[in-house]
Amino acid sequence: MLTFTDPTNNAQWDIFVKNLPRYSFLNSFARIKYLKETGQKEIQKYIEKDGEKIGILTGSISKTRFGEVLDLKHAPLLLEKYSKNKDIWLEVLNGLKDLGKELGCFSVRVTPLEMQNDALIEAYKELKAVESPIHNVDALISQYIDVTKTEEELRHDMSSSTRNNINKLMKNPDVSVKIFNDDSMFNTFADFHKQTRKVKGFTDKPMEILLKELKIQVDMGMHYMVVGYYKNKPISIWTLTKFGKYGSIYQAGSDTEFREKKIRITYLLAWESIKYAKELGLEILDLFGGMVPDGCTKHPWMGVNNFKESLGGTKVTYMHCRDLVINPFKYWLFYMYSIARNVYRGYPVKW
Repeated sequence: MLTFTDPTNNAQWDIFVKNLPRYSFLNSFARIKYLKETGQKEIQKYIEKDGEKIGILTGSISKTRFGEVLDLKHAPLLLEKYSKNKDIWLEVLNGLKDLGKELGCFSVRVTPLEMQNDALIEAYKELKAVESPIHNVDALISQYIDVTKTEEELRHDMSSSTRNNINKLMKNPDVSVKIFNDDSMFNTFADFHKQTRKVKGFTDKPMEILLKELKIQVDMGMHYMVVGYYKNKPISIWTLTKFGKYGSIYQAGSDTEFREKKIRITYLLAWESIKYAKELGLEILDLFGGMVPDGCTKHPWMGVNNFKESLGGTKVTYMHCRDLVINPFKYWLFYMYSIARNVYRGYPVKW
């Protein structure tokens, strides 16, 4: 029998997650704690088969104008020896539909971190799972940098123009970078993030909610701010979240005044983040999304994509998330609305 069970020890939870073949900080207890403390209905469960823990569920219930969705970000995840078994996937997905019904949701969105998995694809087909009407959010296409390489190898993997930009910045006495593992730069980051949202025209969670998440990461020793300075004045910030073997560049913001002066501080922030990830003993620096699907020639993120590719590493594309339909009427209204919204904004929903 397959069951979903509640964890009793959060330290043991994180240890189990870190033994999965793929995972992210979105599966960590820190993320669950953030969801709880911001009033969101969190999902945190082990997947057990005949009394053995074989995987996890993490996520929350998302509210839409059509009702509620059980949204499992970067989940469900299974141990490697079970992840190629179609029957196991069928049990997990059917169990999730039952859980979604219990919670009053009209669908369940699943996002296993699988790049290609024929057993999972067959399970999706059997259950008539629908490709989610959404673009590649939550870093489902991302750039991974192998920070176990030497600094010389990492610089060699970059484009020549990126290396040149880094070299120029390193020689500029007016430019410097500092790294903080506390909340002392939160107010500055909040200002920069607000400016960046305005310039780029994107929406994000309210700042007090975002800072709550980052503060929990600080308290759990997972969070670092990589801060770029010009003449001792902060002008740009990247946030680095550490969990297991991964470091993720989760958030960023810049002073738009210095953006206009074309001081390319982001190249130095990238290089210092790579070096610091090595210093922390991580294996992978995940630039956490902002990437364009292969073959896509027009996309709002094209500039971000090109910058991240210039830093070297490998583009990683996870399988498209799927929706398990519970209430067909509500779901297809939601589907059509979501497709129309993404097309209007210029985001492709296929990858």
